[in-house]
Amino acid sequence: MPIDETPPTAAEHLTEDVVVLLALGEEVAPEVHAHLEACATCRTEVAEISRVVGSARSQESVTPVPVPAGTWEDVARELGIDPTGSGAPTASAPVVVPLRRADTPRPLRRPRWVPVAAAALVGLGVGALGTRALSGPAEPTTAAPAQAVVSTAALEPLAGSGSGSADVTEADGSRRLELRISGVAAVPDGFLEAWLLDADGGLVPLGFLSPDPGAGAGMAMSVTLPADLDLGRFDVVDVSREPLDGNPGHSSDSVLRGTLTVRA
Repeated sequence: MPIDETPPTAAEHLTEDVVVLLALGEEVAPEVHAHLEACATCRTEVAEISRVVGSARSQESVTPVPVPAGTWEDVARELGIDPTGSGAPTASAPVVVPLRRADTPRPLRRPRWVPVAAAALVGLGVGALGTRALSGPAEPTTAAPAQAVVSTAALEPLAGSGSGSADVTEADGSRRLELRISGVAAVPDGFLEAWLLDADGGLVPLGFLSPDPGAGAGMAMSVTLPADLDLGRFDVVDVSREPLDGNPGHSSDSVLRGTLTVRA
């Protein structure tokens, strides 16, 4: 199936195929990059998929998971074939191939499986909607527990302009970090990511910032913090510009930073 790389109009967004191509670092038309620079929604979608790609490529190997007993028989029964025939898979150990990209440069080409990947992403969304529709009326919700702000940080620019604030809230033993920034220019062919840093150079990735509907051109994120995360050690909130290069590490291009202070 050919990939539609027709540049979108101002009122449209990139197709799933093109979003996957960008996340994989493939070559696309210049008009696509121009749209990405002007569209925060598409930048966020590309950043989310790029993070998944980068995490996969950062793994040296993948630990194979044993196939549950009876799986092949179930598949064969659905397909109407003999599970003991020559088409059955052998019991030999699977070959594990590292996902890290080779150091040698690779030619820019369009993978044949990109349309399949894009279709899978769309299918996940459709499947989620279908499950919601078939699950019947939603269960009555209970009131959310009261949240207390336990620490805050004011983020200042390291270069250029911009500002931000971070609040750590706690409720029922669970902590969340709420981050909002403004005045930071959009990242062409990239995204903004938040981190927690310590004094020894250690870091904890928090995720991507998305457009804040209630703050005009501002960006925001809300993330649940790990229960064992020591905020006394990782007390510096950092926002960095990250390129779409498939590398999940910090780019060293920080734009905002601030230190969390425990509230009395």
